[in-house]
Amino acid sequence: MTDGGALFVIDTLLGVFSYNSESLCTFYSIPDGMKEIGGYGSFGNGPGEFLQPSLTYVYGSTIGLSEVNKHELVRLDISYENGNLSVSERKRLKTPYKMKKGELVLPDYEYYRLDDKHYVSPHRGLNNDFYTLLDDSLQPVVRFGEPPIPEKLPPFAASSRLVGRIVAHEGTMFYALNNLPYLACYRLESGQMQEQWSFYYNEAHYAVRNNDLLYDRDKTFGRVKDLDTDGQYVYLLYLDQLLSEYDGTKTEKSLANKILVFDYEGNGVAVLNLDCRLSNMALSKDSRTLYGIANLPEPTIVEFDMPEGLR
Repeated sequence: MTDGGALFVIDTLLGVFSYNSESLCTFYSIPDGMKEIGGYGSFGNGPGEFLQPSLTYVYGSTIGLSEVNKHELVRLDISYENGNLSVSERKRLKTPYKMKKGELVLPDYEYYRLDDKHYVSPHRGLNNDFYTLLDDSLQPVVRFGEPPIPEKLPPFAASSRLVGRIVAHEGTMFYALNNLPYLACYRLESGQMQEQWSFYYNEAHYAVRNNDLLYDRDKTFGRVKDLDTDGQYVYLLYLDQLLSEYDGTKTEKSLANKILVFDYEGNGVAVLNLDCRLSNMALSKDSRTLYGIANLPEPTIVEFDMPEGLR
């Protein structure tokens, strides 16, 4: 078993992406009681190897690994038939990055599948420049979206302080900040990304001083650990405690204990209290089961039946 990482579901497979296992991606058969059936990927610069990968999306039977320091996206096709696992590298895409004299230009380096023809990336710029819409070959189409806070931050402060998670489903994108209770929704309409809504779902306590964003850790609640959607709801894996109480060495102070559920109109519809704390989650394709990684005390795959009203 791995000790954490990102979870994903493809057909009857549960995948675990982790830096701390023999393979970057380890696959388990759901019908066979989470039997391990194989793995793929390692660190390096050759075939099937990666330097600094991040799992950013699942789309059909394809997963996307963003090579952070190379500004590349690696698309992997996955199939499991008659007991045989197949993982094949479909394509490597690279987005252009050009320096501008006298101007600091932040690169795009995390890519999420928006629909069958587009990707989105968090750019974290200012003035309707917080995200990037890209075409199927990873060429930028347009920048869009306002930052989560009205105060201006220099590029490097924005890229480090306004870090969050993106999840998308057939043209609709959600962005949740990790350390501030902010959630936004955008939708692709007539070739443009249009904001549907954005809001703080809890009080945000912060200040901008000396060109930096400072959290009031004794007043700000919550930390988003993971994000998922099923086309009807968006799910935030949520650690419900003060930022000042966070302790990465303790399960009860670092792993999530709740799931916040919002519909596509931005309405809060449920808060799910978990009986064990999770580091990551993934929904089954029929939204009936939630998979997670819990420390019991060793990292363990766990399953939850979803409430009837959310299926």
